[in-house]
Amino acid sequence: MARFFEDDGKGALRRAIVAFEAGTSAELVIAVRPTSDRYAHVPALVGGLAAALTLAFLLYGEPEFRLHWFLVDPLLAGLAAAWLVRHSHALARMLTPRAWREEAVLRAAKAGYLDHGVAETRGRTGVFLYVSLTERAAVVLADVGVRREVPREPWERACAGLQAAVAAGARAVDLAPHLHALAELCADALPRGEDDVNELPDEVLA
Repeated sequence: MARFFEDDGKGALRRAIVAFEAGTSAELVIAVRPTSDRYAHVPALVGGLAAALTLAFLLYGEPEFRLHWFLVDPLLAGLAAAWLVRHSHALARMLTPRAWREEAVLRAAKAGYLDHGVAETRGRTGVFLYVSLTERAAVVLADVGVRREVPREPWERACAGLQAAVAAGARAVDLAPHLHALAELCADALPRGEDDVNELPDEVLA
């Protein structure tokens, strides 16, 4: 999280939200999470491999070891390895099939969309950007009012550019141009009215 928000990244995203909403009746909410799932299989796999390698060394290495080492050392090595990698983003990506990661991110994004009231604006014009750092993935969910008014193809291209940036390891400060592209599309299709009110918080949810 710290690296993603380097150079006042959280402030940059908040300013992007304010700029987004300055020209449109759409409401933007951004949530950033370190991961979308526990991926418990990762420490289990690494711990199991470490235990197996330790046992192999005890069996075939030199010198000969007393029998009690065969009980203790593989267990300790497995637990230590599992503890060390429990928060490893790189291993979670490497050892988890893409389909599993995509499903976890989409599930978490949909939950955040509902939890943070994005579907409750009076014009049904909420837009939710969910970024998950372990998976290097982003999901953009738009309410029915946005999907109805904003042309589909340019919207999908703008979302794809943002998602590609996150997949490449972009930091928060690098996402502003992509949010500006979404803002322009919303401003053209859903211009801000004189009676517009800010219905959702501008703070980045992290």
